[in-house]
This record gives sequence, C-alpha cells and structure tokens, in this order.
Amino acid sequence: MVNKRIHTALPVVLLLCLTVLVLSAGCLRESGVTVSSITVGAQSVTGADVTLNVTTDVQNTYGVSSGISRVQLRAYDTGSGLVVAEQTGDAGYLGIRGSGSISQTLVLPRKGSYRLVSTVFENGQRKGQGEITAYNLERLTPDNQETGLAISDIDFLVKKVSGDRVDIQTDVYFTNDNRAASGPFEIEVKAKEEDARLLADKQRASVESIRPDATRVSSVTLSVPDQYNYVVEVLVWKNETIVKRGEGNVRLRPGMQVDRNTQFVTKQIETSKFVQDSGPAGMSPVPYTTMKAPGFAAPLGLVALGSLAVLVHLRRGRR
Repeated sequence: MVNKRIHTALPVVLLLCLTVLVLSAGCLRESGVTVSSITVGAQSVTGADVTLNVTTDVQNTYGVSSGISRVQLRAYDTGSGLVVAEQTGDAGYLGIRGSGSISQTLVLPRKGSYRLVSTVFENGQRKGQGEITAYNLERLTPDNQETGLAISDIDFLVKKVSGDRVDIQTDVYFTNDNRAASGPFEIEVKAKEEDARLLADKQRASVESIRPDATRVSSVTLSVPDQYNYVVEVLVWKNETIVKRGEGNVRLRPGMQVDRNTQFVTKQIETSKFVQDSGPAGMSPVPYTTMKAPGFAAPLGLVALGSLAVLVHLRRGRR
C-alpha cells in the first residue's frame, strides 16, 4: 500500500521539479552586472595634455552572466557636454556573482573638468553605469616641471587709500620642500571681483632661487577699487608653464547670508584706518627658515577688516 502511494506521488514530484526548473530558467539567464567602483589616476602630465588611467570595477550581483562584459569609457567636457575621448575594452566573463576589472587610458586637454562615465554591456545589452568627475586639470603640474615649491601663507596690507582706490600689498610666502634649490621663477598675482570675477589688477614679479627647507617672501602691490570683495590668485610660472597656484580673499565690503526673518546689512569699512606704516629703511624680503608646514594655509589670507555684517532682526507687529 505504501509502495503504491510512493509510485503515485513520484510523477507529481517530478512534474513540480520540472516546473520549478522551467520557471527559474529565465531568471538564470538574466544577470545583474553593475559598475561597482571607478578609480582615476594621472599617468602622465605635459604642458598641453593629461593622460588619465581609469580603472573600472564591475560585478554580477545576481543571476548568471552569459557573455563577456564590455566597458565603454567616455569623457564629457563639463562645460560643453561634448564627448572629448572614448575607449572600449573587455572586463571578462563574470559567471555567477563574479567580478572583473579593466584599466583604460584617456588623453585629455590639460584644462577644465571632465565627467568620466563607464557603461558596462553584456551581449550588446546595457547593464549598468557609473561616473566620476575629474576637476581643474590645469592645476596638475607637468612632469618636467615638478617642483617642491609650496605656498605656505598669503598676507594682505593696505598701503595707500586715494579717493575710491586702494593699494594692497600682497605678501606671498614660498617654501621649498625639495632637496635641491628651486631655481628662479616668476609669479603673477591677480585681483578679481568676487561676484562678477572681473579683473581689477594684476602684477608680475621675479623670485630668486630658494634653498632647500627655506622660505622666501615675495611682494607685489595691487591697486583696486575700494568697497568691493576680491579673490586674489597667485600663479607660479617656470619655463613658460604654470607649476603652482594659490588664492586668498580680500573683503573690503563684507557681508553675511542670513535667515528670512532677518535683514541683511553690510558695513562700510573705513579702509584708510588700516594703512600700514613703512618699515625701517633698507628692509627687504629675504629667505628664512620657517617651522610652518608646507601647503596652503587654511583659510588663506582672510583680511579682518571689521565686523562682517550687522543682523537686524525684523519683528512683526501683532494686531
């Protein structure tokens, strides 16, 4: 009696098993291939171009990968949105919950910023996508111009106020972290109005060679309209190439963002009160050893010219 029941139930069990296999077959053919991470490094830098090494990691998160995964890498200019460079390569067969990786190189102009988009395909079908942005490639130093120079600090002094113009002395502190002397170089200092980015003034100066582990102060004087806020940019030129950048802020008309229930009032600065007296005769910037850590000071050259803003709270009258 028992054997008869087993023989009767066996076809039913087999039928259920076959049904499960048929229903799951479609799932087994599908795969969840995605871009898990993107890593970018500068392989080489010249005065005109940057060669980026982009590594894309892909993974099959579910199902069975049925073909070779191909990765399409594109670089889009963030300003125009146009494709600047493109590469395609194989990341391998991923199988069941497998992973793969591919490294590709892109040669891009050494200026601006770019969106790097990696798209993974399987059997011609788009599966997943990831992206990362490379910003301000012009700030990368060309390999043949690598230098140990660092901008360790920037100071601003008001030297003269005449009518609606102000003469501001900009002192830039350069530290040489290299084991050899830096050699002579030039700097270009620009003052740009903070909102409109209009150029108010720019000056160039030559800087003598700095010995290892020493700091030299280089000064230029900028003449700008009073009662405006400025971003002051410092460009270091060597052999007709920009090898270092830095910036600070001069706020001759400070202000502050406030809540909707407050009124925003800027305070006019009496710039003439900050005019610096000249030092003893014969003094000039000379190199000296410093204990400051190399790199940009944080924040750079913020000029404390008084209170930033006056907040006047508005109170609604009750009826």
